[in-house]
Amino acid sequence: MRPRGILETVLYARDLAAARGFYGRTLGLEETMAEEGRHVFFALGRQMLLVFNPETTRRGAPPGAKPPVPTHGAEGQGHVCFAADAEELDLWVRRLDAAGVAIEADFAWPDGGRSVYVRDPAGNSVEFAEARIWGFGGGRTVAAGSRLVVASHNMGKVREIRDLLAPFGLDAVAAGDLGLAEPDETGTTFAANAVLKAKAAARASGLPALSDDSGLCVDALSGDPGVYSARWAGPRKDFAVAMELVEKKLAERGATSPDRRAAHFVCALALAFPDGDSEVFEGRIDGRLVWPPRGDKGFGYDPIFVADGMTGTFGEIDPAAKHAVSHRARAFAQLKARLGTR
Repeated sequence: MRPRGILETVLYARDLAAARGFYGRTLGLEETMAEEGRHVFFALGRQMLLVFNPETTRRGAPPGAKPPVPTHGAEGQGHVCFAADAEELDLWVRRLDAAGVAIEADFAWPDGGRSVYVRDPAGNSVEFAEARIWGFGGGRTVAAGSRLVVASHNMGKVREIRDLLAPFGLDAVAAGDLGLAEPDETGTTFAANAVLKAKAAARASGLPALSDDSGLCVDALSGDPGVYSARWAGPRKDFAVAMELVEKKLAERGATSPDRRAAHFVCALALAFPDGDSEVFEGRIDGRLVWPPRGDKGFGYDPIFVADGMTGTFGEIDPAAKHAVSHRARAFAQLKARLGTR
C-alpha cells in the first residue's frame, strides 16, 4: 500500500499579509480559510497550499480556532512547485515581472522541460515547471481514424509531418485548409511556441491539433536564429535570404572553418486538445553548416545543414533517410505512444 497522492504543501511565513498578497493576488490562488496571525490556506484544484506563521504553530491552536490545527512546530524556508505548460511558463514570467517579482532562475533541463524559480515574500522557493521534467505527460491518445489538425501554414513542414503521421491511420488536415488563422509566435522557447499554435488550432477547430516549432541553432551565433529561424527568412519566408544571413553573420565572426560551424536543429511537437490539455515532445540533431547551399529536397535551412555522421545536406539526402534521423523524427519517436495505429 502507498499514498495515493500529495494532498497539501505547507510553507511558513511570519508576514501572512505579504503571503496573502503573493499567493492570492499575484498568483491568483483561491483563499479558502485564514486566521489572523496564524495561517492562511489556498485551494488549487484538489490540492491545498497551507501557509503558517511558525511562531504560532509551535503553541497549537487557541480555543475556538478554525480549523483547530494541531501543533506543527516547524519553520524555515520551504519549496513549492506549480505545474505549467510551456506557453503558461512564458505568461507566468511576464506576470511575475509585472508584479515586480524577480526571476531567480529560468532553467532548461537537459532531458527536456523548463523550470522558473522565484521567492515569495518569506523567502520560500517557488517553482513553476512543466510536468515532463518528471516524465509526466497528459497521457491522452488520438485514436486511429481520428481527424487531427496539423497546426502549420508552412506546406513543406505540413508535408513532412503528414509523411511521419502516415503509419498511424490519422486523417491529418492542415490548419490552412481549414482557414484557421496563424497565431503570433510570442513564445521564448520552441516548446512555448509549439503549445501556443497547437492550442489555438485545437480551440478554433474543436479537434486535436499537432504543432511543430523548430529551428536552427548555431553555436557561433550564440544559438541564433533559434526561435526566430522563420523570421530570418523575412515576410516572404525566403530561406535563401535566411541562409545568406546566417553565412554573413558567421563570416563577420570569423567562423569559416568546419570546427567553428557547429549547429543543431531542434523540434518541439505539441499535441493539444480543445479543452486546453497539451503535451510537448522534443527532438534534436547535431551537425555542422556548409556553404554554398546544396540540394533541393528539403526546406528551410536544410541545404546548409549536414548531420553528424553524414556527408550530404538535408537538402541532398533522400527524404526517407532524413525522416529516419531528423530532429522531427526524434520528437515523433516520443509522440508515438499518443497516436493510434492501424
